[in-house]
Amino acid sequence: MTALAPEPVGVEATRVVVDVQDCGPAGVRWAAGCAEALGLRLVLRVASEHDAVPADVAEVLAELPSLSVHWEHLDDVAPWQESNLLVVSRSSALAAPPLAGRDRHDVVVVGGVPAALSGCFGVVTALIDPVGAEGVLRRAVALCRARRATRMRVLARPYWAVRDLPDAIADVVHAACPGVIVELVREARSVREEARLFPTDLLVVSGRERGPAEGLQPAARAALHEAACPVLFSCS
Repeated sequence: MTALAPEPVGVEATRVVVDVQDCGPAGVRWAAGCAEALGLRLVLRVASEHDAVPADVAEVLAELPSLSVHWEHLDDVAPWQESNLLVVSRSSALAAPPLAGRDRHDVVVVGGVPAALSGCFGVVTALIDPVGAEGVLRRAVALCRARRATRMRVLARPYWAVRDLPDAIADVVHAACPGVIVELVREARSVREEARLFPTDLLVVSGRERGPAEGLQPAARAALHEAACPVLFSCS
C-alpha cells in the first residue's frame, strides 16, 4: 500500500445520478443533499419523458432551489464517459451487488435508519481493507468535509495491513477538515459490531473485486447486508 498523499482529496465524479423510481423520495433527498454538498450536478433518471415528476420528489427539489438538476430517461441512457456517483436502493444492490471498480463509478447504497439518512450522527466511517484503501480514505475525507461531519472513524481490517497509516490519515483529515476528530479502531471488530456500537451517517468501503470475478470483499459484502446507514462503494 502506497503512502496517502495529501492531494487531491475528493470524490472523482462530476454528477450524482439517482433513479427516482428505484430510490424514491428518501433516496432522492440523500442524493440531492450529497450533490449540493459536493458541488456536483444532480441527475434524476425516470422511465420516460412522459413521466410526471412525483409530488414528493418535487418537494425535495424545492428545498434546494440553487441545485443544478438534470433529467435522464432510462430508455435514452447511453454510456457516459464522465464519472458518476450512482445512488441506488438497498433492494437493488442486494439483487445485483455493486462492483464499483468495473465501470469506474462510485456507488452509494441508500438505506438504514432515518437518523443516518438525515446525517444526524455527524460521523463518517471508513472501512479499510488492503485492496482499495487509498480510494476509501479519500472518499471518506471528502464526505467528512462536504457533509460537515465532526468525527471520522477508520476501521482497519486487518489492522496490521495498515499499521503505518495513522499519522498519515490524521494529517490528511485535519488538513482537509480542521477540527474533525479522527478515531483509528485498533480492535479486530466486525462490521456488525461496529454498526451496533457506533452509529454513523455513512460507511465508506472498497467496491473493488478481490480478484477477477470473485465479487465484493467480505467486509464490503457484510456492509451491504448489515449497515444501518448509506454505504459508499469506492471505485478506486
